[in-house]
Amino acid sequence: MTPLTLTMQAFGPFAGSETIDFTALGNSPLFLINGPTGAGKSSILDAICFALYGQTTGNDRDAGQMRCDQAVDTLLTEVSLDFRLRDSAYRVRRVPQQERPKATGEGTTTQSAEAQLWRLTPEGEEDECLVARKVTDANSQLHALIGLDANQFRQVMVLPQGKFRELLLAESKDREKIFSQLFQTQIFQRIEERLRTQANQIERAVNDHRQHISGILAGGELESEAALAQELAALTPQVEQARQRFDTAQQQRRCAEQMLGEGQALQRQFEICDSLAAEKARHLEQQAQITAFQSRLTQSDHAQALRPYSTALVQAQQAFTATQEQQRQADAALAAQRISTEQAQHAFETARQRQTELPALRERHRQLGEFIHKGQQLSELEARWKTAQVAWQHADEALKRDEAQLDGIRQQGEALGAALEELQNEFQQLASAPVELSRHESLLTQRQELDELIRQGRELDAQQQQATQALKGRQREAEQAKRHTTEQEMRWHQGQAALLALTLEDEAPCPVCGSLEHPAPAVKHADIVTQDQVETARSAEERARHALQTAERQVHQLAQQLSYNAEQTQRLSHQLGAWASQPQVELQQACEQLRRQVGRHKHVQGEINRQNAARDERRRDWSALDKQLKAQRPQVEKAKEEALRLDSQCDQLRQSLPEDVRNPLVMRQTLIELDNQISEFEKNWESAQQALAETQTQQARAEEQLRSANQQLARNQQALEQAQAEWQTALQASSFESEAAFQAAQLEDNQRQDLARQVEEYQRRLAELDGALHNYHAQLAEKTLPDIAALTAQTKAAQAEENTQLEAWRSLDGRLKTLQGIGQKLTAAHTAQAELEAQYRVWGTLSEVANGRTGNRISLQRFVLGVLLDDVLIQASERLVRMSRGRYQLVRREDPSKGNKASGLELDVADTYTGKSRSVATLSGGESFMAALALALGLSDVVQAYAGGIQLDTLFIDEGFGSLDQDALDQAIAMLSELQMGGRMIGIISHVSELKEQMSVRVEVRASRLGSSVEVKGALL
Repeated sequence: MTPLTLTMQAFGPFAGSETIDFTALGNSPLFLINGPTGAGKSSILDAICFALYGQTTGNDRDAGQMRCDQAVDTLLTEVSLDFRLRDSAYRVRRVPQQERPKATGEGTTTQSAEAQLWRLTPEGEEDECLVARKVTDANSQLHALIGLDANQFRQVMVLPQGKFRELLLAESKDREKIFSQLFQTQIFQRIEERLRTQANQIERAVNDHRQHISGILAGGELESEAALAQELAALTPQVEQARQRFDTAQQQRRCAEQMLGEGQALQRQFEICDSLAAEKARHLEQQAQITAFQSRLTQSDHAQALRPYSTALVQAQQAFTATQEQQRQADAALAAQRISTEQAQHAFETARQRQTELPALRERHRQLGEFIHKGQQLSELEARWKTAQVAWQHADEALKRDEAQLDGIRQQGEALGAALEELQNEFQQLASAPVELSRHESLLTQRQELDELIRQGRELDAQQQQATQALKGRQREAEQAKRHTTEQEMRWHQGQAALLALTLEDEAPCPVCGSLEHPAPAVKHADIVTQDQVETARSAEERARHALQTAERQVHQLAQQLSYNAEQTQRLSHQLGAWASQPQVELQQACEQLRRQVGRHKHVQGEINRQNAARDERRRDWSALDKQLKAQRPQVEKAKEEALRLDSQCDQLRQSLPEDVRNPLVMRQTLIELDNQISEFEKNWESAQQALAETQTQQARAEEQLRSANQQLARNQQALEQAQAEWQTALQASSFESEAAFQAAQLEDNQRQDLARQVEEYQRRLAELDGALHNYHAQLAEKTLPDIAALTAQTKAAQAEENTQLEAWRSLDGRLKTLQGIGQKLTAAHTAQAELEAQYRVWGTLSEVANGRTGNRISLQRFVLGVLLDDVLIQASERLVRMSRGRYQLVRREDPSKGNKASGLELDVADTYTGKSRSVATLSGGESFMAALALALGLSDVVQAYAGGIQLDTLFIDEGFGSLDQDALDQAIAMLSELQMGGRMIGIISHVSELKEQMSVRVEVRASRLGSSVEVKGALL
């Protein structure tokens, strides 16, 4: 960072607006900031530090306290700094928080702190605005650009008043922060952190596996793996025995259920037989009524026997005139009736034959009713079994799905692990890319510096030629001025002699020699030189002499610069090696390729982090799903047992049903068909009986009518008389006492048919009951009524025994499977733990070494920084030896610190007078200043040489020179001059008068009652 222009307004002691143009001091100047005490010399450094970081150099004053008391109220306190960093120029402007007058009205308002940052064009104009107002954004941007925070900036680029010993006396921890920023060694810290993180992860994984093994044993309620093996050996035969006992109990249960079913069927037969006997007894109770019906039918038959006589009498009285027509009609009706009678007889025979099938159909109807009841029970059990089967299938499918998901998660974890391993391998392959990029960028910077040095060398050579020519001219001018001055002095003396000669008198002593004789007095010329002319000549001679000295000093400086340029060119050529002769574009292409590798390295690192996060997420998912599966498996087993139990009950009920009646729909349809068939048979039988009786009666009537018609036709009148006589004879011969009794005994056809039907139904049902009772008595002749309660109790006991044996078998089998699973898990866990322990032996050792947990407790970064510090101390000691007249050298302390304190970067001073090394804290004030100055200069050299991304091309030193003697002061100034010729800007704040005499380029700070002001003197304008 090189300051270009600094503008301070109402800041510190500066009441107005003061601007310092550092570019006017020359290219890489060595200048003095001079002025009386309190004038504001240190405030210039405060302004630079405040512009960059919002803090003062000593950080003793708040930024809000930097307002000038002499400034007018309307003038805002602000600082603006233009600076160059690498190949770009920037402008930063800061305004601290302060009170200012209100824009309207009276009183004041608080002006908030603000900061702006711009990138400048090559012409110095504002180009891109990087920060608009926010102070924190400006702080972070400037920190990123410069690479140093405020404290580090104060320690390596500014040696504030009273603070120059801080870097010298800093502890290893603080010096490590500064050096890591300067040399960009964060990659080694990241290596330490990566190794530490990897080792910690592996160590945690080892501990987790140990706890996992303990958890596996604890989950199985086992004390050790030996107990697992012992229990497995004892449990295996017990499980087989329990399974055999369960098979035996299951067979016994099935036998008991079969016996219970047979007993229940036999009990139902006894119940049906008792029911039929009771129904027959109730049927016999109607015997008296049926006998009365039969007697009434007999009287009706007797009356029916007399009815032809009565009818013949009536017909005889009425049919005389219609005899022939009646005969013809009766003959036709008799023929038709005979045909109807034959048909009715055939239908009657058919119905009677079918009537014999009714008992078997009714028995079939009863059995189907029982089968339908069992079928309903079977349907209910099958529905429950299907529900249980579906529940089991769903639970089993869910379990298999979760197991598949668990396996998928495991496969994903393995895939992630494989991908992570590939990424880690690629990451390891690219691990050297940042270092190589840093090295190549350093080489590129060195190559650019080399090209710049070659260009500067050509410019310096041209300047040297011009300065040599100018020196020759100054020499001629000085010689001429000297000759002219000599001539003027001689002529002045001659003129004084002539004037004195005018005052000589004879015999009077000469005022010069005292002689009384004056043989050759000086002659007065017209152009006598005056004293003023002599002084003018002497002034011209003095100016020519100063000009000559300036030219000589410039030639000398250019010679030194050329020598330094040649040395730096040779050094850079040596450091670049083969790259010094190759085109710069090839080095740029190599850097660009390495930048792509570094970008890929960062991308791979981010991908590794994402893959690790994804793998951790898969592990959490696996753990949660594994717990869920452990809870699901007992539920699946329970659902399976319920489905198997219902399936067993369905099998038992199916066995009690014939194959052809197991379908409830078919059985119900068959039962409906049987009902219809039985109803049809009964209706057909009744219809056939009724039709036969009707046709027989009609046939008899037709025959009687035909006979009557024939008689009437043969006898005419005699028939009537004969009919009357026959009626009387028949009535007297009958069982009727009178004609009224005959009339009372007569029945209508429908009444007669109804009574005949009731008698027939009674007799038919009685025959059916007798037949059914005979069949059941024959079936149950040698059988006894079963004990259903005993059979039921026996079945329940068998079921309970089966359940007991099933639970015992399941419990032992579940324990065996659990122990076998635990054994498999333990085997896998031991394998994984062995792999982790092998990894930890590698990564743990690397982490302990890299993080400084062994030996002298020096971490990898501190070791690298120690090597860099050695380079810094070599450069610093060269300067300290010169300033201390060969007495002191800075060395790095080799002994480790006591306790747990970080070590490796402590400084000691080697005293050649005593031959011993001691702490730098034992140096006196002047010695400490020399050591701090030498350390700062050496640090600047090494950082510039390594080109680690931070450029220390500016150094400000605030006081400290007053503690040096003349010799040490001369040596310090000589070293600063050498550093300045190497392209550094050196600014010194001091009251030492010798510095003012030796340094012509100065920034004069003048104090007054109205505020301080700044003036640049000796600038190359």
